[in-house]
Amino acid sequence: MVTLDAIQLKISKLQKQAESLVQQRTSSGLTKIRDLMAKHGLSVADIEQFIGKRRGRKPAAGAKSATKTAVKRTVAPKYADPKTGATWTGRGLAPVWIRDVKNRSKFLIDGSAANGAAKPAARKTAAKKTAKTAARPAAKKTAIKRTLAKKAARKAAAH
Repeated sequence: MVTLDAIQLKISKLQKQAESLVQQRTSSGLTKIRDLMAKHGLSVADIEQFIGKRRGRKPAAGAKSATKTAVKRTVAPKYADPKTGATWTGRGLAPVWIRDVKNRSKFLIDGSAANGAAKPAARKTAAKKTAKTAARPAAKKTAIKRTLAKKAARKAAAH
């Protein structure tokens, strides 16, 4: 019967073998790299300079100058888990701790936008939206009437 000590001894021997194989491969790789650098007359500084040029994204064809960078906006968290203290902004997929909750109001952070009344600017835009949507059904009805009249005229002309 195999004992625990025998298995651990085999494991340590195999780990030493693995380490020596890794060392051999890295040394052979480094030797190849050094030979290529000597062959082409390159230095480490040349390689770093070349890599430095290629880092980052390439600018788009019609992109603005590099001095005008995009500002990354952060959103204040809206919900907090009382047990863990984890927060969520309310955007994107809901985290596990709030995903299946029907009433999320108990997780709202005090002072969040959802807790208070709507801002005055939001009220104005909401009023504009309702005015626009109220005009839509009338326009839709007239468009339907026009298409029905055109179809009726085509039928009459065909007979």
